[in-house]
Amino acid sequence: MKNVVTKTKRGIQYNGLLSSPVIGRSNIIIHIHGMAGSYTNHNFYPTMHEYYPSHEIAFLMVQHSGTGTGAAALERFEDCVEDIQTWVDYVKKIGYTEIWLQAHSLGAPKIAYYMDMVKPDNIAGLILLSPSEMIGLVHDPIGQKDFDAMYPEAIKLVAENKPDTILSHKLWGENLMSAGTFLNLFDEDTNSAIFNYANPELGWKTVNNTDVPVLAITGTKDDGIATVMEPHLAMKKLESELISSKRVKTIVYDGAEHDFIGFEERLVKDVVEFIQAK
Repeated sequence: MKNVVTKTKRGIQYNGLLSSPVIGRSNIIIHIHGMAGSYTNHNFYPTMHEYYPSHEIAFLMVQHSGTGTGAAALERFEDCVEDIQTWVDYVKKIGYTEIWLQAHSLGAPKIAYYMDMVKPDNIAGLILLSPSEMIGLVHDPIGQKDFDAMYPEAIKLVAENKPDTILSHKLWGENLMSAGTFLNLFDEDTNSAIFNYANPELGWKTVNNTDVPVLAITGTKDDGIATVMEPHLAMKKLESELISSKRVKTIVYDGAEHDFIGFEERLVKDVVEFIQAK
């Protein structure tokens, strides 16, 4: 494993951790973490850094505009396009030719949105780990209370031209968020509304347009999905909306939670099997 560095067109420097196989330099997985996540610390990262390279697939865990609580409080969803493209360009430059995008939680809408906006011809497929419905999560019984507390304050602050002011209430009891970021992610016209399990009126256009192989994995106790729709039904819905993809597989682990604790080895084996099944 080694540290790598790249820079966006906006001049923002991002760090990454790259684990490469001993032989070969063709397949690579770029991982985009979820809300306020880390590129160094997650329960399934060590298993991925070890297992993927042992099966001749490099693994790159990266920083982006939503890395850490401070950055995530101010991020804008649409910046994911430049962030992801920067890392795609980086791995192409160092010699990788088959690029898979893997993402967890909020990262899953980001890679789907990137694919729809850029329409790249060099992405081999998508690995969606807990592809969460962002709108649904602020309108379930728990999220609705946070939304009701945060939305009016966010509207007021943005109207006062203070979009970067941090809201007084935390989302889901732990996430600091600026007024502008909250509205960017959760207002009715948000671009983050990609996987709309419980809100079909929002449509599935981005998913419908996805034309690469897709593997999606969740668990029966995944609170990124289960609070809005039973996970088996959600994955069936996702399958039905991936109308442009030639190869789709969804998996639901019995007992798995949002972070897949205790399911790390099964997770990486299923990812490698899907990639190698081509």
